[in-house]
Amino acid sequence: MNENNAWPQDVDGDVLRLLQGRGFDFNLDHEIEFMIDFKCWPLSKEQQAEVLKKLPEVSFVETEAELLEEGDPTGYVSFKVKNKVTYDFVTQEPQRLSNLFINMNGYCDSWVVVSGCGT
Repeated sequence: MNENNAWPQDVDGDVLRLLQGRGFDFNLDHEIEFMIDFKCWPLSKEQQAEVLKKLPEVSFVETEAELLEEGDPTGYVSFKVKNKVTYDFVTQEPQRLSNLFINMNGYCDSWVVVSGCGT
């Protein structure tokens, strides 16, 4: 895969280079989790219903009490999808998800590859 030479010098490009260095197989589909944060958490029942109407396969993740006490952020909506990990996908999908929930002050600016690296 020669596309990696074109990865920008930004956070997403850095993550892709890190994955490459760990033997990640970019030719396979992997489970990718996108975290959608909301300025006001927890979401009301009505807001949860609106989220599920737009993305039925999401889950709502609450932060454990101990982590909240340590200053970690509150909960978020988890959206997982199987796809090839490409720069375009991991930069465009968060924008699409943010646009879906802009009316609820929701935004997506983080993702992780759930599938492991190497063999």
